[in-house]
Amino acid sequence: MTLGMVLVAAAIAAAPSVLIPAVPAWTVAVAWGFGCFGMGLVISSTSVMLLKLSPPAEAGTNSAALQISDGLSNVLLLAAGGAAFAALGGGAVSHAAAGATGSHPAAFAAVFLPMAAVALAGAWVAGRVRPEPA
Repeated sequence: MTLGMVLVAAAIAAAPSVLIPAVPAWTVAVAWGFGCFGMGLVISSTSVMLLKLSPPAEAGTNSAALQISDGLSNVLLLAAGGAAFAALGGGAVSHAAAGATGSHPAAFAAVFLPMAAVALAGAWVAGRVRPEPA
């Protein structure tokens, strides 16, 4: 789980690097590939662990609580990231050919870097998970 969260954090942190002209755009595709692999590790491991630790009579309730928690955190972080992006002028990014004054890289960094910090916090929390003694 910790490895998965670290991969997610690294992928999120790598995304704004393409704002630097020397960094090729395909870097994001490679980073997202590793990030998606990390998400697969974390989500499946969390679900399996939840079902393993839940009494059979509470498995459905606990699984629903996990899904609601996942959805709620997605909504809250998406709203906060969207608000930060808009506040820093990210929505005003347009094509240079249309006579725009330029993009707002700070808007992208303000979204991606705090979200990478959230993923690193998840890696720290996942590090507390220990296998059950045999």
